[in-house]
Amino acid sequence: MKRELPLISTLGILAIILIGWWFFHGGSFRLYASLFFGLYFLTQSSWISIILVSVVQNIILLPMRILYERFHDDIKIFEDEIKKSKTDEQQFMINKKVREGSSAVIFYIINFVLVLIAFISAGRVFLLEFYKTPIEKSFLYSFIHYPEYPLKGVIFHFPLIHVTKTMAVDWYWIAYPWVILFIALALLKLLWRVLRPLLTKNEKILGLRINYNRFIAVTGGLVGTAMILITIFLRNIPLGAQVVWWSADLAEQNTVFNIVTAVCTGLATIYGGYQHNVVEAKEAKIKGIPKEIVDKVSRAHMRESVKNGIMLGLFALWVTRLMPSSHDLSVLAFEACYVLSPVTFDLLIPKKSKPLRPPEADTSP
Repeated sequence: MKRELPLISTLGILAIILIGWWFFHGGSFRLYASLFFGLYFLTQSSWISIILVSVVQNIILLPMRILYERFHDDIKIFEDEIKKSKTDEQQFMINKKVREGSSAVIFYIINFVLVLIAFISAGRVFLLEFYKTPIEKSFLYSFIHYPEYPLKGVIFHFPLIHVTKTMAVDWYWIAYPWVILFIALALLKLLWRVLRPLLTKNEKILGLRINYNRFIAVTGGLVGTAMILITIFLRNIPLGAQVVWWSADLAEQNTVFNIVTAVCTGLATIYGGYQHNVVEAKEAKIKGIPKEIVDKVSRAHMRESVKNGIMLGLFALWVTRLMPSSHDLSVLAFEACYVLSPVTFDLLIPKKSKPLRPPEADTSP
């Protein structure tokens, strides 16, 4: 005999089906196209309307973020269970939670679907060539004023600092300190290899060994990056600069805009990883996990965030070169809203009170 689904699960599945039907029948695309041209009617500027679309989307999705905070603890437990389970078990776990009527998991799935649809639909709208070619009236709601062509505000202007004069340090003075540093690090590593067999069983200097390993782990990845950045700076020390207005036609592909988007995408990914890392570290400390383990995991997560940022930045550079720069502006606007969220939209989300210290251990016999 089949077990009946709880009411919350039935309503959740019905909501997902309706959302899917609405999406595949062009409902979300029509919504975003109407939103853009509704904002255009008010602002009479294409680039301002693109930026405002991201702002309005964050406002519309604010109730979902408030509910996410409400279910945060249960969602966190569910995510941890998913991470620890095998790939072939994850689908079973989700089905099990839905059959049990877990409100947090059902909300988690609906929220994921809505956010995914929102970004797909927004991206699709700004890929259309409607800046020069009139958009079909069927794409807009009847109450949205049909725009007059040519559209206004298609050229996006942005101030940039243009370096007019530079000075280059001679290669001798750049290479000399780097060679000394390289020799010093090589000698330090050689010395450690000589002394390490004598220190492996000496518990009194265990801290020295640990600190040395940490020093090598940290400097190993930073020295190479620092050498490249410092060398570039010393060969191009700015002596004069001026503010210039850079322009981009939103209906055309723009390589400079593509590079800016790629860099900002990489930085936003690293920033997101850092913010997530901070939250994870706080929760781990509340649970009583030793600081050494928390710091080790945090460093590993940050390295992974940097790698992801580089990969996503390169991917963004490749993808945006195939698209009009209106898509670049849309991506940058969404990323700006995300980075500024802690001092803007997040202030409207009530935070749940969390324990300030870990629960005391059970000392009963």
